[in-house]
Amino acid sequence: MSTPSQSAAGRGSTGVRLAPILFFVGAVSCCFGIAMLAPMLADLLEGHEDYKVFLICAFGTLFIGAGIAIATYDRNQNINLNETLLLLPATWITVSLVAALPFMISELQLSLADAVFESVSGLTTTGSTVITGLDTLPRGLLLWRFLIQWIGGFGMVTVAVLALPFLRIGGLQLFSLDLSPSSTKFVPRITEVVGQIGIIYTLLTALCALCFWSAGMDGFDAIGHAMTALSTAGFSSHDAGLAYFDSVLIEWIAIMFMVIGAIPFGLYVVAAYGRPDRLLNDDQVRLFFAIILTVAILLTVWRIAEHDRPFWLALHESLFMTVATITTTGFAGYDFTNWGGFAELIALLLMLIGGCTGSTVGGIKVFRILTMMRMLRAQLQRQIFPHGAFRVTFNGENIPDAVRAGVASYIFIYLVLLMLLTLAIALFGLDFRESLGAAATALGNNGPGLGPHSGPCCTFKDVPTGVKWLMAVGMLAGRLEILILLIPFSRSFWRH
Repeated sequence: MSTPSQSAAGRGSTGVRLAPILFFVGAVSCCFGIAMLAPMLADLLEGHEDYKVFLICAFGTLFIGAGIAIATYDRNQNINLNETLLLLPATWITVSLVAALPFMISELQLSLADAVFESVSGLTTTGSTVITGLDTLPRGLLLWRFLIQWIGGFGMVTVAVLALPFLRIGGLQLFSLDLSPSSTKFVPRITEVVGQIGIIYTLLTALCALCFWSAGMDGFDAIGHAMTALSTAGFSSHDAGLAYFDSVLIEWIAIMFMVIGAIPFGLYVVAAYGRPDRLLNDDQVRLFFAIILTVAILLTVWRIAEHDRPFWLALHESLFMTVATITTTGFAGYDFTNWGGFAELIALLLMLIGGCTGSTVGGIKVFRILTMMRMLRAQLQRQIFPHGAFRVTFNGENIPDAVRAGVASYIFIYLVLLMLLTLAIALFGLDFRESLGAAATALGNNGPGLGPHSGPCCTFKDVPTGVKWLMAVGMLAGRLEILILLIPFSRSFWRH
């Protein structure tokens, strides 16, 4: 099967064939069936009856997925642009349904809406949950929640680095990788790129787990929280989240690896090939760190002035809240809804911004914010000096008009969808604050919402069923950069 980079070049391809789409969906479903064997073993070792649930789900998923993949396999099968645009949402929707099965037939007995909400939240690394009593759940279910977030984080990195740039989604053309054999920038084959990213992702997860374990977590919690910290996801095995451990050291470790997960993974691969300087010389990475530093200082001053907190404690709390929010991890540690309106407004802005393009985070992304800032600066300079020539650059290179148009269009669509999703959620009786928080956390894949019922202290268990379905759609839209989910509904897509 060819890559989107190969198929995007042939934009003249017409029609949508189901065979390559079904093959890919079947193959990915098989991977999830295999992944279910891990929680099955965890429950079996613990002596919990839910091991049968994961065994049945694994067998059923493998049987159906393998059957579909075998029936639609074609060794010389190519995939065109339209098929890629349909393949991505089809795969994410399918695996969301597959991942929901254990939540429905295990001891949790979640409803369809709750199970889909939980699985979509996990796979999109959102971290919102409808489950309470995590401290008493069997390890199989806890491990499954950790796994789907970790898999979803890796899946999003590979899509963001290898597919979205070639699909020209939201102005991401600048992030396309040169995969030609003559390239000196990158390894020549796409499978090697995926392999490099996978190795780095796994090694960083292992390092994070080792750090958590050294700081006092047991082995299970260390591995699980490492999976959710690096994938910037936020699920925990405790209702109190990281606050359960009451450890400043653990929270500092989480801060470090949340930041690592929010930096473009393509830069890690470049660094591994002898260019570590690219990590800190990247424009969006520098702006990302500048935002974290600025917001953390502002919140520290606010906490000292308004709540009389000691300096070092205020700095730690503010930095943890800033990093957990801008990286869209949403780890429960400190309930910023009790810090006052200023802190809540800051949290909302951080939800909208998100981290770097090519990482595991959600949100609008720092690259697009940076591009819009530089476009605005250039426009202001043109007003002052009408005959001047002003460049809009990224990492020293001109940003093409098509990229700038894509960025502006994406931000406009993002904000319009945020408004519409807020209005739709408000129809179910939530007030403006909670409706906006639910829409922002879903679209930005953040985790906690705003307000006393869905903030960092709470879950979405008691929100109306309709809100859960709307948020699930919002999570998928945000994870797939919105346009991928909308394009198949266009008449032009099927006529092309």
